[in-house]
Amino acid sequence: MANILIIDDDKSILRLLEFTLQRAGHAVLTYGDGVQGLAEAEAKNPDLIVVDVMMPKMTGYEFCRQARTKPNLKDIPIIMFSARFQPVDRQTALASGATDYLSKTTSPNDLLARISELLPAQAATTENSAIGLFSLRGGAGTTSLAVNLAAAFALTQKKPTALIDMAKLGGHTALMLGLRPTSSVSQALSTLREITPEAIKPHLVQHSSGVQLLGSALGYDHELHLTDKRLEPLVATIKSMYPYTILDVPHTLEAGFAPTMQLFSKILLVISPDMPSLQSTAIALQGLARLGIPEKKIELIVNNTLPANALPLETIQKVVKRPIMATIPFEPEMTKAINSNKPLLLLNPNSPGAVAITKLANQLLTT
Repeated sequence: MANILIIDDDKSILRLLEFTLQRAGHAVLTYGDGVQGLAEAEAKNPDLIVVDVMMPKMTGYEFCRQARTKPNLKDIPIIMFSARFQPVDRQTALASGATDYLSKTTSPNDLLARISELLPAQAATTENSAIGLFSLRGGAGTTSLAVNLAAAFALTQKKPTALIDMAKLGGHTALMLGLRPTSSVSQALSTLREITPEAIKPHLVQHSSGVQLLGSALGYDHELHLTDKRLEPLVATIKSMYPYTILDVPHTLEAGFAPTMQLFSKILLVISPDMPSLQSTAIALQGLARLGIPEKKIELIVNNTLPANALPLETIQKVVKRPIMATIPFEPEMTKAINSNKPLLLLNPNSPGAVAITKLANQLLTT
């Protein structure tokens, strides 16, 4: 992930570039004029700048000339992105200090490719992770795993971690964290005029572990529709804001939800060790394939939700015909943690379940 600053007085271009870059995993700041853009660039040290030519207050040429006089901006890649495409425009841009000059007829993929070439190696190769936890059958402990996995990332990596509760209605992540959100995913979608990091942040509530929660609605007036076309840019933007994003995905597969699922770095398909869950897992794998989710993104997790009579791991692997990434042991303290409104990792971090979830988080960091 890189921090990219875009300056253009055309709001439609700003929105297009912002969405394109955020979907590629970058954090994006946008400004409508060169004066403000220059001040923010000097203050925030972006990894790369995209700037228009013809703007009020300051042209792109003047922006480049002034940027190159600032010690912390003199070597930052600057792409001048303009509707003008005569040879003299490119020559003027390069003479002013731009690194490259691209026409606004350039395709998004070509722009992304050029940005990747110009970015410093570390910024170009580091990508934020979005991990969805999913089961087609209820009772697999998906939400408790999502809450504790988010806490594991936040606590072990010492970095804020986003947790998105995608339940259509009445999700339990806030309850398990002891939080009282004043907003939800659906309320954010209905009230945001523009989906930007600054606009989203007030809708999240912070937990002491470092988890930032965007919860689920508790009333029918704000029921979430997974086919909402704004859900994809919302998830893409949150993914760009945090190194790690955990998503508690409801027990359903809808074609309209596929574009959002494509943003996930990994999908953890959670299995409870019983025959109905195995049947649902086989159907879920077929459904994910039909939605175009690559196999390499899917990992299987066995979560022992019952104290006895669980199917052996060998039987589970034989039925699903796929390797199991991790097995979470039955944890009697999990119910106590849920009823105490605390993640297991805070209530009893040395319990077998907490240790297994922390180990899973570490595995995900290396895959």
